Amino acid sequence: MKLFVDSGDLAKIREIADVYPIRGITTNPKILARIGEKLTPLMPMYKSFAEEKDLKIFFQVTAKRAEEMASQAEKLRLYFGNRLIVKIPATREGYKAVRLCAENNIPTAVTAVHSILQATIAASAGAAYVAPYISHIDNIGADGVACVAGMIKAFQLSGTKCEILGASFRTVDQVKGLELSGCHAATIAPELFDSLIAHPSTDAAMAGFERIWAEAYGTKEITDFLPENLR
Repeated sequence: MKLFVDSGDLAKIREIADVYPIRGITTNPKILARIGEKLTPLMPMYKSFAEEKDLKIFFQVTAKRAEEMASQAEKLRLYFGNRLIVKIPATREGYKAVRLCAENNIPTAVTAVHSILQATIAASAGAAYVAPYISHIDNIGADGVACVAGMIKAFQLSGTKCEILGASFRTVDQVKGLELSGCHAATIAPELFDSLIAHPSTDAAMAGFERIWAEAYGTKEITDFLPENLR
């Protein structure tokens, strides 16, 4: 499962990208609104970072009408180039905008998806990705992970090439559930990444290694035992 970082904070994005094998950056209007007026000078910085790290970058249109969404998509694509995936809301106008973008070879991700039918219609309209909101689906009394499993089955039955990008996570178990269901990708907030790899048994094992090494060799490091010209 491909991992994306869901953030507009470049410092946090850089920190995550230095450690984890992310494939891209996803944003939404809520994330970007928190940045405020600093957003304008950040645009070239987002572009430069995506190019430097060879990442996909997702921005969401803010227009309400399909034609205006498609126009914003064209302008965003012109600026960010082939790395850009344009996020389009799973609304009536949004589905029309997805078709307009597909006609112009602009890849889209239909976002705020909460049902299997929303996902399959988006895929049929030409979306490259659908982004189901896992925690939101849980909050309305359904099962986000099971919903994604249903999307995967529907896509497999129809031979659909559209990828599922899971979003809106609260727990590691939700991410694990998508991994086991065969989900293509997940976009995760920076603060959740370290929890993906944390395990008390790993910490205990490392503490044991360090204690036994120190008892045997004190403060020496493994490279201290290489030939002198390699130390």
